[in-house]
Parts: sequence; structure tokens; C-alpha cells
Amino acid sequence: MDEFVCLRIIQMNGVDLSLFQFDYDMSFAVFFMNADETIYGRYGTRSDRSDHADRHISMEGLKASMEGALDLHRRYPEVASSLEDKRGAEPRYERAELYPELQNYTPMINYENETAKSCIHCHQIHNAERQGLRDSNNLIPDPVLYLYPMPEVFGVKLATESRATLSGVLPGSAAAKAGLQAGDELLNVKGQPLISQADLQWILQNEGSGEATLPMKVRRDDETIFVEVALEDGWRRKSDFGWRVSTWDLRRMVLGGMVLVSDESGKAGVGLTVKGAGKHGGHAVARKAGVREGDLIVSIGGRGTRATEAEIIAYLLEETEKGDAIPLTLKRGAREISIQYKAQ
Repeated sequence: MDEFVCLRIIQMNGVDLSLFQFDYDMSFAVFFMNADETIYGRYGTRSDRSDHADRHISMEGLKASMEGALDLHRRYPEVASSLEDKRGAEPRYERAELYPELQNYTPMINYENETAKSCIHCHQIHNAERQGLRDSNNLIPDPVLYLYPMPEVFGVKLATESRATLSGVLPGSAAAKAGLQAGDELLNVKGQPLISQADLQWILQNEGSGEATLPMKVRRDDETIFVEVALEDGWRRKSDFGWRVSTWDLRRMVLGGMVLVSDESGKAGVGLTVKGAGKHGGHAVARKAGVREGDLIVSIGGRGTRATEAEIIAYLLEETEKGDAIPLTLKRGAREISIQYKAQ
């Protein structure tokens, strides 16, 4: 640790978004950088529920990534060109408070008590980006909805205690077809050196959503090999974004504030039940229309086939605009109830 100059950022007010681009739904995220703002890599990964927020990170993994960053730093002149794509394209706004949806937030800190409620949280940037698209009646594109895909989308899992070593490869997956094996260490992907799983997610995030090829340099035992993983069209939609904090605002937009979970009874057409229905503001729309916790979703927005909550949200975002009426058929006990609420 004494080889690093450490800085902790506790709010997004004033942060340069052209430099600090990462998965803003993270509970914990790290940047490793040169003093000239070259990014060596990122650390911090999350894939599901809040009680599993640390499932893909570890002290051993962080240490391995720190060692990887120091190695790149020592070889900086040699590797500088391979690091260029670790910095992303220019964002729509260079600072969070410039988003129209966030312009009322100003940094005020009372050091004797607490940060004032005007602090911009990381996840609010995702919210603002999506709200701006929704307000202008534009579709929310897959890279903005299915953010920072996990490597499972092409069939691999990475060990939490290493930089980028495969702990498993799913049979029949794109990774398996390319010849990847458990124990392989990913040295670089698309020419970018990897020091963590977050680095691989960064590459996936910037890959679009259509067919693509990921060239990889791999260490297997004492041998270096090269493979190419082919991503099929729609690969990004294998992600489930339901765990994300920023999904809360998507629920307001198209679910009227409902939180939906899998229904194991098999009685409802969509296979989801209402776990929660908001009570305040835009999150109370479904409740005011008559929805209650425990209701089974038979059909929603004309869809009656089984789906995850994320799939229903994505479907309704594509099929509706602000103000559209969304028909909803529920089953409550032995009764079937048909209501409707408005998209936001």
C-alpha cells in the first residue's frame, strides 16, 4: 500500500466523468492510475443481491490487482499504448451535476455532523442518463440498460483471489467453443492488459451488443496461447440487472413502483409475484391502481409468458412511452383482477 498515493472519493459532485467511468452501481470501486491520468486498471465487481455485494471481491484479489498495477507502472513506457482504451469516450456531461436531472444537487459538507443530503450518489448518474432518454421518448439502448456484463455472458467465471484466472468454463458456451479452460489466466483481451475481473467487464461494456469477436492472450501452465471468443447477437441480454440500485428508478418508470420476484408456484403466466409496491410519489402508482403485495402477475403490458423482472422491465421500456396505459392482470387468491396504471 505504501507504493500508492491513495485518494478516497465519497461523492460524485464535481468528479470528472470523462476520466472516472466505471460501474456506478458498485458498493466499492477502485481505480489504479498514473499521475498523468493513464488508467492501469479497475477493481470492484458485483453481480447480484445486496447481501452478496462482496461475492466477487476479496483482499487476496485486491492485492493481486495492486501488484498487477505496480507491474504495469514499472513497465509504463513499454505498455502505454495498450492502456489507451482503458479510458472511455467523452460522456454526455463532464460532471454529474450538469445532468438536467441532477442540477439541484450542490456539494455541502458539515464535517462535524454528516454529508448534507445534496450529495450525488454514484448510481444517480445511471438514473439521470436513463431518465433523459425516457423524457425524450428515446429507447434506452442495451449498453445503458444491461451495464457492465459479467463474464458469464460468454461462459466463464473468474476466481476472486486472482487477477483474471478462470475458475470455470460453461460447457457449450462461446468460451468453451473457443478452447478456454479452467485455470487459464487472461493476460489481455482486445490488446488491453487485465489486472482484475472489472477490467474484463470494462471491455465488455464498451463492446456494444451485436456480434463481436474478443481476441485474447492466455497463459496456460507455462505456455502462452491466443484464442478468439465469438459473441453472438444479443449476448448482452444474458445479464440480469435486477440487483442494481439504479433499477429502482426503472421500476418507477414502467412497473409503477412494484418489486417483482420469481413465483415458484407456477400458477401465474408471467411467473412473478409482487414482493413490494411503493407508497410514495411515482413509486406509488401501482399501489394506487390497486396492486398489493402477494399478487401474482398473470400478464403485464400484453405479455403473459414467463420472464424475469429484468426481462419485463426491458420489454415495457421498449413497448411504452411516458403516459401510456399499461394493462395488468393479477391473481389474488381465487380472484383474477384486471387494472391498468400509467408508464412514467
